[in-house]
Amino acid sequence: MIKSKLTVLCSNYNSDRWIDGYLASINEQLLDNFEVIFVDANSSDHSLKTIKNYTFREGITKKVIENDNRIGIYEAWNIAIKESQSDFVINFNTDDRLFPGGLLTLYTSMLQNSDTDVIYGTSLIVGDEKHLNIKGVQNWPQHTHALLLQNCICGPFPIVRKSVLINNGLFNPKYTISGDYEMWLRLSKRNYKFKKITDFVGTYYDNPKGVSSDKSTLQEHIRQDTEIRNLYK
Repeated sequence: MIKSKLTVLCSNYNSDRWIDGYLASINEQLLDNFEVIFVDANSSDHSLKTIKNYTFREGITKKVIENDNRIGIYEAWNIAIKESQSDFVINFNTDDRLFPGGLLTLYTSMLQNSDTDVIYGTSLIVGDEKHLNIKGVQNWPQHTHALLLQNCICGPFPIVRKSVLINNGLFNPKYTISGDYEMWLRLSKRNYKFKKITDFVGTYYDNPKGVSSDKSTLQEHIRQDTEIRNLYK
């Protein structure tokens, strides 16, 4: 059996509105021989059925893991990481989209930078679900720990060495909103190497109904970010 080049981690929960575009985005990737692991968090819409019925082109392997209980995104990612059959993993949300060359660019960058543990690129910010209305560019600077303490500069399409995540205890599900931010700061504090590439890899949907649209959720997001920064400053 040929080992997969990388694993796409997908946490799915009631993503009917976005799942068709997400699946198409993956199917259009120029990279061959990679896997996608979907971890469903007990969805009540038709998104799980859509995922199970979707047939990817040759060179893409699909695995679907179902849960009887509602689990968080970071629990889902941890399940997928443990099931991964590759050395590199990448996560991106169902309402975001990779450009066709996105995975190939990130994977090639990892091969060319064997001393690097996390690589992130540049993305376009869009304001609509069809990813047509470009609002701006998410062009984070090159990583330093001081900059990372100010903002989660690694999203939305970071590629990471799977061994690094496993050796550092995986994502902490305690942080239900900011678990990825906690992981990047944890790795940064432990002197793992990050690298920013200038290539555009995808589009990030600035969802008007996201975290910042709900006051209580926004407050919890701020609380978690503050606690995490205090842990790793």
